[in-house]
Amino acid sequence: MKTININIAYEELQKRKKRWDTVMGFERPDRVPVIQYIGSRYWLPLIGYENDFSNYFNDPVTMMEAQLEGQKWILENIKSDFHNIVVYPDFMWVEDVSAFGAETTFPKNDSPWVSRPHMLEKDDDLEKLRDCDYVHSGLHGKMIDYYKKMKDAASDFTVSFSDGKEIQVADLVFPGGAGVIGIAALAGDLCGVEKFSMDMYDKPEWVKELLDIIVDKSIDWIKAVLALNNGRMAFCSDYYENIIHIGDDGTAQMSPDQFQEFMIPAFKKLVSYIHSKECAVQAHNCGKADHLVKFWKDDLSIDRYMGFSYLTDKHLLKDVMGGKVQILGGIDTAKLHEETPEAVFEDCKNNLEIFKDCAGYVMMDGHNIAPGTPVDNINAMYKCAVQYGSF
Repeated sequence: MKTININIAYEELQKRKKRWDTVMGFERPDRVPVIQYIGSRYWLPLIGYENDFSNYFNDPVTMMEAQLEGQKWILENIKSDFHNIVVYPDFMWVEDVSAFGAETTFPKNDSPWVSRPHMLEKDDDLEKLRDCDYVHSGLHGKMIDYYKKMKDAASDFTVSFSDGKEIQVADLVFPGGAGVIGIAALAGDLCGVEKFSMDMYDKPEWVKELLDIIVDKSIDWIKAVLALNNGRMAFCSDYYENIIHIGDDGTAQMSPDQFQEFMIPAFKKLVSYIHSKECAVQAHNCGKADHLVKFWKDDLSIDRYMGFSYLTDKHLLKDVMGGKVQILGGIDTAKLHEETPEAVFEDCKNNLEIFKDCAGYVMMDGHNIAPGTPVDNINAMYKCAVQYGSF
């Protein structure tokens, strides 16, 4: 039996969970919670994998143990309300495109990416997408296999906390991929972003067919993941219970007219399916998304807006979603990476002045802590929340 010893009290994690659950119920906690999305590309170099990402991806037991060590590092070094230790198959955002048959590149010391030229740049025949087994092909099939192998191997691992609490790692292993990276984002991965953007003008009906295929296949995948563990899943290094992610960075650069014509029908179909399964819908945009805020709230009836960009008009977001949708995000990731703890603290203070009294708000990076971001800058978020986010 291998034990991962974490130098933090389990009781502290329970306090954090209570604070989180209070906010998720649109009630007032003792203070505004703080969470960061610190993915594996950030912490892998910090636990000895700086030139060894390929080992992480190529073996499910190595991936499981690395994730446990990575979360140990986070809990011992980062001040936040992070409280869910999760183990899951993690391929850093190329899973969905791979399941369609697209080639991906896995460097030794970096995150994977979609290989060039893009799949639909080489051949724009959509029938091969329609005919593919999206659930079992590519990295989706590998994710299902890794989940089962992680679950089997987890019986040899425990996590121990400083107050003596122990947890069996088998209880921390979940299927990954609770949703879709994004309908437009996936179209961009298949076509190349420039080609996809031009195709909306040159081949609009072809684009609509592509988006329809992406939605149908995404529903197949969501259905399969929901069935693997009774709706308990992992996404963005966190635990999700009957919550499906439909974030879409690819929509922020669209005009309102383009979003209305191409994306609203696709998203409505996807959201309708998710809600029919009694699951909450979590949406996401990177980039300035002022023109999408009302679409998300009024046309699509999302339940959570996660990791919203620091570029989005915060007053508009609060006016439209405040108290009705759980909203997480707002902190400038560029300042987190490049500036001082004092600058980050001031940015957090400005966010709290807008959102502190907004039910359902969690202060979060907007979105995805970049590798190399100083720990002191990340911890400035927590420091500010304690000082200015208390009730």
